[in-house]
Amino acid sequence: MSQSASTFSSSSPTADALAELKDYYQASEGYRAHLNAKDPAYFEDFVRVVRECSSSGDRILDIGCGTGQSTRQIMECDRRVIGTDLSKLFMKSGGHSPHANPPFITSDASRLPFADHSFDVLCAMEFIEHVWPVEAILCEMDRVLKRSGRLVLMSPNLLSPLWPVRDLPEMVMHHRFRPPFYTSYPEAAAFFCNSCRLTLRKLVARQPQFVPRKPDLRHADGGGDYDSVYCSNARDLLLFFRQLGYEVEFAKPECPSFGRLVRRSLAKCCGSLWTSFLLKATKGAVV
Repeated sequence: MSQSASTFSSSSPTADALAELKDYYQASEGYRAHLNAKDPAYFEDFVRVVRECSSSGDRILDIGCGTGQSTRQIMECDRRVIGTDLSKLFMKSGGHSPHANPPFITSDASRLPFADHSFDVLCAMEFIEHVWPVEAILCEMDRVLKRSGRLVLMSPNLLSPLWPVRDLPEMVMHHRFRPPFYTSYPEAAAFFCNSCRLTLRKLVARQPQFVPRKPDLRHADGGGDYDSVYCSNARDLLLFFRQLGYEVEFAKPECPSFGRLVRRSLAKCCGSLWTSFLLKATKGAVV
């Protein structure tokens, strides 16, 4: 079976597959090195929106924080933040900052060790595509968030039909594709058609439709979402949280250059069609 053919799964991950994924995160030195290689600029947009959605007195939870770079950067913005991740290995590997050393807690995101309504702000960057079942994780996030609390989520849109369009110059000029999603022109075309079909179905749906995918842990150490188990899509999250009474919107772009202005404006206009999303949401006061 080709890489592209396995991108969209017709069945949810089994309990054994999810247990294998958890074991991988708890023990993989290679994936830890991949996370540690990300520089501070990588988290810039995410941290900026978290800062804008919070104040210095707020209690913030950074879920799925990996090696904790985002958590430290949030703390450097004069914020009270706790980082949590499934992997104790990851959180021990991020080193120490002379300016920010927030507390880190090892926990499964489906069973957060916090009381109901205990945080003013919840945030997660490139996290939601790595968990299943998605609904259980989102409900747990809602449980620990205070009424009128704020939520910030940033992830790739793994169902975007714009990926092959965006990659076309690299495919033509350098013969570079996007594994595990496509490694050839036929696979890129198949990905485009499947993504269009699923995205159109989501756009007319009134309920979120979480699409699973089969992870490939043999190649996951180098990143590239080989380890993702959910084809993350902003439309799913918009529908889910709006049904819970949240006000949800795409974060406004901040653009220090013309090129970034164009890219971020397109991202905001295209919404759930774009190749990534940065959502912010405010929980209703009455639940």
